[in-house]
This record gives sequence, structure tokens and C-alpha cells, in this order.
Amino acid sequence: MGASKRFKGGLVRLASGLAVAAATLMGSTGGAAAGDGIIQWSDTFIGLRYGATYAEPANDHDVEKVIFQGQHVSGWTYGQNFVNIDVLLDLEESDEAQKDGGGGAREIYAVFREKLSSAKIFGASYGGIIRDIGLTFGGDLSYKDDAFNARVRKFVIGPTIDFEVPGFLSVGVLLGTEHNHNGIGLAYNIPGVDASVDFDPTWRIETAWGLPIPLDIGVPMSFEGFMNIIGPKGEDGFGNDTVYEVLLDAAIMFDVGAPAGTPKTFMVGFGYQWWKNKFGNDPDLTTVGTEASVPQFVAQFHF
Repeated sequence: MGASKRFKGGLVRLASGLAVAAATLMGSTGGAAAGDGIIQWSDTFIGLRYGATYAEPANDHDVEKVIFQGQHVSGWTYGQNFVNIDVLLDLEESDEAQKDGGGGAREIYAVFREKLSSAKIFGASYGGIIRDIGLTFGGDLSYKDDAFNARVRKFVIGPTIDFEVPGFLSVGVLLGTEHNHNGIGLAYNIPGVDASVDFDPTWRIETAWGLPIPLDIGVPMSFEGFMNIIGPKGEDGFGNDTVYEVLLDAAIMFDVGAPAGTPKTFMVGFGYQWWKNKFGNDPDLTTVGTEASVPQFVAQFHF
């Protein structure tokens, strides 16, 4: 086996190991309180998002989805853990079918990020607008039951800056690798199209925030979300050149449990997703489904 294949295989195994470690952490630390041993604080929630105008490349239908979500974030002695798992269900087979035509397509997508803190490890202090600088690494894993049959395997690493704001705001500049699977190439034996897809390493900017909104309407409000900007990553699963992509997912959330004496427990809100050049598809080549503009309903139960 060549050095390149060994390297890529190692990244896949590392990403898989990170996901397993994240799942173990999620199960063992969800109820930890501040100061309990190695875990200093934690927040875990289950929730859902709903939208009717999601887009999929090469699909000329708006896709109606409900997305069930589980997320865990915690601070520990030397950094911060983040795990998010989405289960995405298409509500109409006619919008996007399973690969065997048995109903609407289904997908599971897991993200794990570990951020090592220079403030916690080295006692660094930055002052001004910078709260902390850390090293972020992690991976993405997915499986989708549709014709393309995507199986994303990503590994990312790079520096992240946390800014001194009410709530949190972080910006990471990362290097990432990606491996995927092209079920269409496999099913139809298209010449020159391989089922295994290895993209070129590329840069990505990952931004996340949770900012309180200082308006008195009877319930606390916050502005929450993330935005990823990803560079071109070489050829896709059909031999076409990829382009940069932008994914924005943000919501205004209302802490509706606070008036009943259970703050930061039950949150509902209204969000918006904008996804340009989805998965790096060039709209000049893939003429439909490369841009999503989706109003979303969001609900979360924190424990």
C-alpha cells in the first residue's frame, strides 16, 4: 500500500475513533455540573428543525425535511468538547427517494470537534477582544440512504480564536481532508467514475456563536448559529471541478421555560439556512439544487 493510501486510511480511522470517543463522552458527562472532576461545565440538548425548501444537488424539487438533533458541549480541564448528531428525514419520496425507492431519503450526520485551550494549558492571557486561542481538531461521519449513497469521512485541524463577547463567538481556520462515496457511479458502472471519492485537502473557516439579545420581551432571547466557508477541493465524484461553498445556519431562540422557573431548558425559535454551492458543486455544471434558502422552525430541550 502506498504512503498516500496509508495516510488517507489513517485519517479515516482517526475520524472514526474521534466519533466513538465523542459518543462515549456524550453518554458519560451529560449531567456533570461545574467543578465536578475533569468536566467543568456541560450543556446537552435534543431538538428538531423543520423546513420545506431544502435543496439537493441535481434535484429540481424543494425537499421537505424534519431533522432530529442531539448536541453536547462541555468544558474540561484543558479544553472543550463538541458533539452534534443530526438525523435527517425527507418527508416525501417524490422529493428525494431512498436508493431502493422505499420512501423519503434518510441521513445521519455526526460532527465531533475537540478544542485544546492555550489559556487552560499554558495559562495564556490575551486581553482585549480575544478570550482564548486554541487548537481544534475533529471529524465528520455520515451515511445517506439515497441514490448517491453519500458516506462522508472528514478530518480537520487548525487554530481557533474565541472572542471576548457576551455568550460566545469563535472563528477557526482549519485544514481538512474528505473521503466520500458515489453510489451512482457504482450502480450504473459509469466509465471513469469510481465509487470511492477522495477530495484534495482544502482550507475551511468554521464560525460558531451564541449571543444574548438585550431586548426585554418577557422571555430571554439569543442569536445562535454557525457558518462554514470551505475552499475548492479538487474533482468531485463525477470528475467535475469543485468550487468554494458557504453554509450558514442561524436562529433567533426564545427561552420559553424561563417564565415558568426553568431557564435554559426549553427553547424554541425561528431560523434560516443558506447553503451556496452545496457540497462544492459548481452551479454552471450542476444547474439545480446547489443553493438552499430555508426558513426553519427550531425547538430544543436542554438537560
